[in-house]
Amino acid sequence: MKKFKIIALIGKAGSGKDTLLQHLLKNNEAFNEIISCTTRPPREGEKDGFAYKFLTDEEFAARVIAGEMIEAAIFRDWVYGTPYDSLDIDKINVGVFNPSGIETMKWNKNIDLQVFYVVCSDKERLIRQLNRESEPDIDELFRRYQTDREDFFDLDFELEEDFFKADFNFIPIKNESPNDLQECVRTIMENIV
Repeated sequence: MKKFKIIALIGKAGSGKDTLLQHLLKNNEAFNEIISCTTRPPREGEKDGFAYKFLTDEEFAARVIAGEMIEAAIFRDWVYGTPYDSLDIDKINVGVFNPSGIETMKWNKNIDLQVFYVVCSDKERLIRQLNRESEPDIDELFRRYQTDREDFFDLDFELEEDFFKADFNFIPIKNESPNDLQECVRTIMENIV
């Protein structure tokens, strides 16, 4: 049986996951961008159907009940998840995930999973987040930092062995500067199995 091939990018807020995703997708017909669903409101500049499909709580719940989601998780008061219909069986599916999404997907027998952990200093992440929006919500930035501290506690280069005991590859990649971005793309392209 043919499996969905997924390259999962994980990393803390501002680590450059979305920028890296766009560089991977640029001029590469072999990749399919995974469009996740969420119940959170769009951030500045986000459009429905591009980074996310924005759903109501009822719409999201109906998709989960119908078995249409690969994974789903609650963060704050919002729900995020990956629908099966965003995958292409004939391409390499690439998307941004959180650790709990990886935890769920690693046991899915229909998925061939490869994980790249995008690592960046807190200082650089904060600068990127402040520059991302014209009027950044400082309280929201602090909330994201605290959530990341909890979500990535066991992953910061002390890679918790139980988390990664599964049939997928896990590779940390550094994305500290603009020069690192091309190296990250190269590393991913060289390690696609």
